[in-house]
Amino acid sequence: MFRRSPLEQYGQVKHDAQAEFASAHEKTLMLFDGAIEFMGVAQQAIVRSDYELKGKMISKSIVVVNGLKDCLDLSHGELPNNLLDLYEYITDQLFKANRSSDRDAIENLQSLLKTIRESWAQIPSAVHQISSTKTFKK
Repeated sequence: MFRRSPLEQYGQVKHDAQAEFASAHEKTLMLFDGAIEFMGVAQQAIVRSDYELKGKMISKSIVVVNGLKDCLDLSHGELPNNLLDLYEYITDQLFKANRSSDRDAIENLQSLLKTIRESWAQIPSAVHQISSTKTFKK
């Protein structure tokens, strides 16, 4: 059985606690951070010719981007629909980059996600509450 080091266990507990107490906005930022990190690891795996790790990291990136896509409320106009198209483009390109081990393509997609993440981080906190209230209304 695989055992984690105490430091890895602490990191997992810290991450779980952050996710549990984070707002919806903060959780979205965490998703972006995860996908960006997974893409970075995939790029390094390509450099080291570790194709198993590359595949796992790209798969994780795709799962996270699909999670971002699933969170979109398409009834709120043009922006969510544009994001949907962008996320579908990213997943499609990640599949292609995985097949060809195209490090540059992964880097470009990572840069694209970083730009979206930076924009998301700029949303004023007053808007976070409005969005959360609308999302959880019964």
